[in-house]
Amino acid sequence: MKKSAIAIITASFILLWSACKKEEQNVDPPAPDNEVITTVRLIAVNAADATDVDTAQWRDLTPNDGNPDLSLANLKLKAGAVYNMSLTFLDETKDPAEDITEEIHERSIYHLICYEPSSGLGITVQRTDYDDNTPKLELGLEAKATTTSAASGTLQVSLHHQPSGKNGTDCAIGSTDAEVTFNVTVE
Repeated sequence: MKKSAIAIITASFILLWSACKKEEQNVDPPAPDNEVITTVRLIAVNAADATDVDTAQWRDLTPNDGNPDLSLANLKLKAGAVYNMSLTFLDETKDPAEDITEEIHERSIYHLICYEPSSGLGITVQRTDYDDNTPKLELGLEAKATTTSAASGTLQVSLHHQPSGKNGTDCAIGSTDAEVTFNVTVE
């Protein structure tokens, strides 16, 4: 009888011990959520003349009503010039306003900024900064804009959240954190 009780206790201990033993698993942290963005600021500095600077700002403090403030969303550039551009993204729903740009930079492996000039505008835009992927992929917080002849049109700027599948060029991947349009005049 004592041997049966010892056998049952031993079997129970082994069963409990094996049930509690867990295999190690690598768990990737979840990808961060989309950012809240109310304001996008675009600064263009002429590479040949640092005094030639223009800033355009798109702002929507009440995104649910669909009426962004476009009064400052205008950019004037010179024809036949190269401009170094930089973007700032803000969340002005917070007090004080939160600069989301640094967060985008810190999470660069999840983001891609795309520039799409309207047809006939006479401007090309090339991203000039990169993320922390290996190999590094384009990010777009900084870019080079090259103008040709005088024209007017729009420049759509979109921030894409790409937690999986980012390749540094495809703007159709992931979701959109922000998509704004600036009016551009090349003189």
